[in-house]
Amino acid sequence: MSAPLLPRLLRLAGPVAVARLGIMGMGVADTIIVGQLAPKELAHLALGWAPTGVFLVGAIGLLVGVQVLAARAVGEGKPQNAGAALRRGLVIGWIAGALSALLIAVGATPALIAMGIEPGLAASAGKVAAVLGLSIPLHLTFVAGSFFLEAISRPNAGAVVMWIGNAVNIALNLALVSEWGAIGSAWSTVGARVFLVVALLGWIWHSLRKAEYGVMQKPDADAPGYGALLGVGAAAAVSQVAEAGAFSGMTVIAGRIGEQAVATYQITLNLLAVVFMLSLGLAAATQVLVSESIGANDRPKAARAGWLGMGVNMLVLMAAGLLALVFATPIGRAYSADPALVAAVAALMPIAALTMLPDGGQVVAAAALRGRGDNWFPTASHVLAYVIVMPPLAFFLGETHGRGVYGLMEAILLASLLSVGVLTARHAFLTRRGSIPLPA
Repeated sequence: MSAPLLPRLLRLAGPVAVARLGIMGMGVADTIIVGQLAPKELAHLALGWAPTGVFLVGAIGLLVGVQVLAARAVGEGKPQNAGAALRRGLVIGWIAGALSALLIAVGATPALIAMGIEPGLAASAGKVAAVLGLSIPLHLTFVAGSFFLEAISRPNAGAVVMWIGNAVNIALNLALVSEWGAIGSAWSTVGARVFLVVALLGWIWHSLRKAEYGVMQKPDADAPGYGALLGVGAAAAVSQVAEAGAFSGMTVIAGRIGEQAVATYQITLNLLAVVFMLSLGLAAATQVLVSESIGANDRPKAARAGWLGMGVNMLVLMAAGLLALVFATPIGRAYSADPALVAAVAALMPIAALTMLPDGGQVVAAAALRGRGDNWFPTASHVLAYVIVMPPLAFFLGETHGRGVYGLMEAILLASLLSVGVLTARHAFLTRRGSIPLPA
């Protein structure tokens, strides 16, 4: 029954995962190059990303409606409405990005000081965050275009552009980090994202302006409006802000423990995030297939697409965890020239590998639910696991109980197990009931 779905899932998930890995690749390159050329500023970069990441992923959440509603329009046999979702999503992204950049510039340093970071370290990290904030509107423009292309099953352009952008980012890092440290890395991010915007929007305009997707046409009366886009995006944004905020809070806890701890945590979390991009690719593919099935009013196919995405994701993450265990020390050496830091990272690899399964599993389960219109349940689940449970548990285990970064990883593992369990149970319940909750 699921045979026709599997090839489509893999054909879509492959380029999407490659593109998501490219997004993460920029962060990996930043971390490695700063770790090698300006290792004393790695903590500045990590803490600079802490507030920036919260705003960035929250604003990306607002754009999830572009992917969901464009795919649903294709399933309904109205592909011209997908272009309207893109154009309105771009407006949402520009507004959210500008507000994010302003708030980061004004509030990053005071926020870090208020959370207990030493003032000198907070000031350095705040300067990095202010530059990174300038890249947010650019990245949101790229994301809106990528979501649109994924929804119409043309994800290859986003993947190609993203990896060329990685080459641009590496070149700029090598040119700037030796002299300017973490600030130079932040400006490299801005420059690379300028390239992403010009290249991807140029490709869309050149290749699709005359196609049936309505990229350059006046929207129909029944095209997705701002309210419909935000109806999907608001729930995703709250969910992603909650999760990203909680993980940024974990970085702050690591910073309270010490600079060595925050560097170790940043590298380990960076590795988890790389693997998480594979799950994001499968989540996007699952969400598109489920959304298309909803548009076509095919409930059994929507359920099969959800379970298939979760099953394939589990196999991928098991392989990734095994590779992380085998290459624990080389991974640490790739990130840092500091032997003590390499040893600390390698020691965390067993629990990091174990954490990959529930951490990636919960995002695919949430995507399957959002694809069918069940928007707010995943949000509630993420708030429970990553806001209510994880940070207090991390503070207790990592700082109060003295387990350091290992305690932070234990908290991530337990919170992710809770999240994936609740979301999978919800998908099973809706599948048995045969209902597809749709947004009003």
